[in-house]
Amino acid sequence: MSNMRSLICFLLFIAAPLIGFSQSEDLSLAELKTQYLKKRSSFASSSTKVITTEQQTELNTLVAQLKSKDAESFEYNLILWINGNYNTALQENLFKAYALNAADETVVREMLGFYLITSNLAKQKDFLTKVQKHYTAAELAYYQDAMPTTKSILVSSNQEDMYGFLIAQTAFGKGTDVQVINLDFMKNESYREMVSNNSGITDVTFLGNEKNYLKTMLGGSAKKIFISATVPQEYLSSVSDKIYLTGLSYQYGNIDQFAALNDFWKKMKSKDLTQITLSKSAESKLYGNYLPPLLTLYMMQPGDALLKTTIRSIAEKVGKTAEVDDILKEIDAG
Repeated sequence: MSNMRSLICFLLFIAAPLIGFSQSEDLSLAELKTQYLKKRSSFASSSTKVITTEQQTELNTLVAQLKSKDAESFEYNLILWINGNYNTALQENLFKAYALNAADETVVREMLGFYLITSNLAKQKDFLTKVQKHYTAAELAYYQDAMPTTKSILVSSNQEDMYGFLIAQTAFGKGTDVQVINLDFMKNESYREMVSNNSGITDVTFLGNEKNYLKTMLGGSAKKIFISATVPQEYLSSVSDKIYLTGLSYQYGNIDQFAALNDFWKKMKSKDLTQITLSKSAESKLYGNYLPPLLTLYMMQPGDALLKTTIRSIAEKVGKTAEVDDILKEIDAG
C-alpha cells in the first residue's frame, strides 16, 4: 500500500482518551458498575478479543466488591453476567438484573445480546425496539448507509455496531438479506459454531487467532462477505493485499474498487453529506469512516469539485480538517 493510501486508511483511527479510575473501596454500587464498564472498555484491543489473565483479575476484583456490597443488587447481577463473557450459564443473573431495573440501557443491550446468541427471534425483535431509542438519528443514518445491498455476511465489530445494523434492517428495511455477525459474540461457543457453519469454515480457532480466522472466512467461504469499516484494521492485516475499501465496508478478492466507490459516491451525493449535524463524539467517530472511501475515490479521479467539497465538509465536522487538507493538497499536486 502506498504512503498516500496508508495515510487515508489511518484516518479511521481515533486515539482513545486516557481513562482514570477511582479507588473502589468506598464507591457506591452504581459507581462500581460504572468503573467496571469503563475499565472493561479500556481493555478493548485493536487486534484481539482476548482479555488477558491480568485484565480479567482486575475485573474480577470489582465484581467481588459489588458482591460484597449487595449480591442481590441489579448492579452485581448485571456485571456478573458481563464479566462472564457471554457465558449463558449466567443467564439467570442477567434476567434478575433486568427484573430489578428494566429501564437501564446496559441491561437492555445485554438482554438483546443474550437473545441474539441464543437465536430467540421473537425476543430479538422486542429488544431491538427497546434499544433503538438509544441511537441518534445520525447514528441510524450511518448504519443504513453502511449496510450492504446484496445477500451476504456482514462482519461487525461489537454490540454497538451489530445493533445499529440490525435496526437498519428491522426498522428501515435495509439489507434484509444480509446476515450480520458480531466479533464480540464469538467468545460464546454456540454463537461461534453458528457463524462458522453459516460461513462454511470449520476447525479454525477464533480467540487469539482472529486475523487467521477472518482470513480463512474471507478466502474460503462461498458466500459474499463484507467487513464493516468499524472493524479495526489490524484484524485485516493478514489479507491487506486482497481486501478493498468499497464504501463503509471492505470486500475481499477481485473487486472493481473504482466502480464500487463510484456507486457509493452516487448514493452519498443524493443525501448531501455536507448538511449533516453531529452532536456527540460517537457520531463523529462513525462519520469519520466516510473520509477514507471518498478520499480514495478522489485520488482515483482528482479534480471533482463536489467530491472535494463534501470531503472537506465531513473533515471539518469530525475534527480532521488539517489531516485531510494535507492529503487533498498532495493529491491535487499530482
